[in-house]
Amino acid sequence: MLSDRQKLILKAIIEEYVSSNEPVGSKMLTNKPYLDFSSATIRYDMQHLEEDGYLEKTHTSSGRIPSQIGYRYYVDHLIIRDEEVQEYFKYVDEILDNKNITKEDALQKVANFLSELTGYYTSIVGSSNDYAKVMKMEIVPLSDNEAVLLIVTNNGAVQSQKISIPQGYNMDDLLRIIQMFDNAMYDHSIYEIRDILSKEAAKPRIRQMVDFRDDILNFMIKGFSRFLNAETFDSGLPKLFNQPEFQDHQKMQRILKALDNETIKSFTSGDGLKIHIGSENMCEGLEECSIISLPYYMGDNEYGTIVLVGPTRMNYRGVIPLLEYIAKSMTKLYNR
Repeated sequence: MLSDRQKLILKAIIEEYVSSNEPVGSKMLTNKPYLDFSSATIRYDMQHLEEDGYLEKTHTSSGRIPSQIGYRYYVDHLIIRDEEVQEYFKYVDEILDNKNITKEDALQKVANFLSELTGYYTSIVGSSNDYAKVMKMEIVPLSDNEAVLLIVTNNGAVQSQKISIPQGYNMDDLLRIIQMFDNAMYDHSIYEIRDILSKEAAKPRIRQMVDFRDDILNFMIKGFSRFLNAETFDSGLPKLFNQPEFQDHQKMQRILKALDNETIKSFTSGDGLKIHIGSENMCEGLEECSIISLPYYMGDNEYGTIVLVGPTRMNYRGVIPLLEYIAKSMTKLYNR
């Protein structure tokens, strides 16, 4: 268990290292007004912090740098949110209050703003529709053997899927079978649809149209699957590679390989603020990165996740309150 003095010293070392990217020595710490201890006392505690795994000593300096354990203790127990970032909240408001831009444009602008301000990679996973409810399915004929299936949800989202009518069937057959499915799926959530489709397709009156039934099921599954593939808005990958830790070409390649859409979406599960530091990411190539994720909600089951990727030497005390404010303000995009 760390003493109060050791906590102060660890906090000071981490915040100085975040700012300077230089190993921190005891002499520098004696200049901190809240560390009114002798240099010998500070060195003694730094030695113990190193022995306990909170600090690491570099080969090129007598100073120390934080370890992954040190960062974890800091974000769990020592961090104090930086009130100075509140001056940037007004820029977030300008983007989200602008009724002249679409929701998608606003999310991209927020991602750009975050990466520009922090120098980290930002990915905003768009609002998920898996809990949206099906309000209507409608057929729009295009010709005697082609039509478009429209799927409408309670939050106003619409997906379309082109359907070809097999030989031996006509538009009336299509309208009839779609009406059967429409009645069964009304007011059910998107994530329930696959089970409902399977149950309805097994009913005798639909089973009689075997060939057509299978085609229709495939078309509808494709249409509904688009609701589940949330769009992502990302920005700042070149800025991430401007960080001193990532100048090495091989590190860049490993990070590039790791940062695909599937990796980002793996950080979108769960509630509340999540901070994964170094090897906690459980992803090869991201061992020297910290990833912060925070869900946001717009209303009526519209939600998504903000993901920020930076070095383990991340400015946690600055970016966390910024992300929290953005997430809280996303309700401004409701029904945009």
